[in-house]
Amino acid sequence: GIPWFFVCKMCQFMYWITGNRIDPKRRLPVFFSHVWGVTLMHLTRCYPVMKNVKILEDFYKQKRPAMFVANHCSWMDIPFLGATIGWRNYKLISKKELGIVPILGTAIKAGGNIMIDRSDRRSQLKTLKQGIGYLKDGIHLCTFPEGTRSRTGRLMKFKNGAFKMAYKAGAPIIPITIVNSHKVMPTGWMMAMRPARGLAEVIVHEPVESEGKTEEELAQAVRESMIKGLPEDQIPL
Repeated sequence: GIPWFFVCKMCQFMYWITGNRIDPKRRLPVFFSHVWGVTLMHLTRCYPVMKNVKILEDFYKQKRPAMFVANHCSWMDIPFLGATIGWRNYKLISKKELGIVPILGTAIKAGGNIMIDRSDRRSQLKTLKQGIGYLKDGIHLCTFPEGTRSRTGRLMKFKNGAFKMAYKAGAPIIPITIVNSHKVMPTGWMMAMRPARGLAEVIVHEPVESEGKTEEELAQAVRESMIKGLPEDQIPL
């Protein structure tokens, strides 16, 4: 992770010295993070099987931004989700605490990702506007609506307001089901415990349009899509 860290630091310095006039949408850190993540997954045999990718190929032809929503039970979910989205400019919606995680925190800040402080109402309103702005600028968003990793692997309840940015911007949501990532890298592990090949899967579902739905209806439709792809031991009780 050291090369990744230094590249992201160099990007941060460039943005500071140029006043963000170069690469204002922060594409470079996302590109380098994507290269690092994909390379590492291939080298460690942790690249997951991806299903229904044709759905994304067809969606990208529409040239519309979307919010990607996935279940969360392992650190591997972040590179899995990024690899699925592909070579696109996207921003992760994460909790503020991730900003202090070594290396990862630097990448999150350099890439212009959204960090939410759940204890600060003003911060929540600011990040809401930031997310809506990204979607209107054609930049994809990614979020894990459970708000934290599931220790059992089972899908947990969604946090209130997890879909508010897409709802307010009128953007579609693309549900993603991640299977068995917690068996590749369990909670508490900082490295993969076993190869993902033949074990982990990422399943893309049809986009769910936010227009014509309430925020609650949108959340329920997305949740139902995600559950369809889960194995028995990850379905919520």
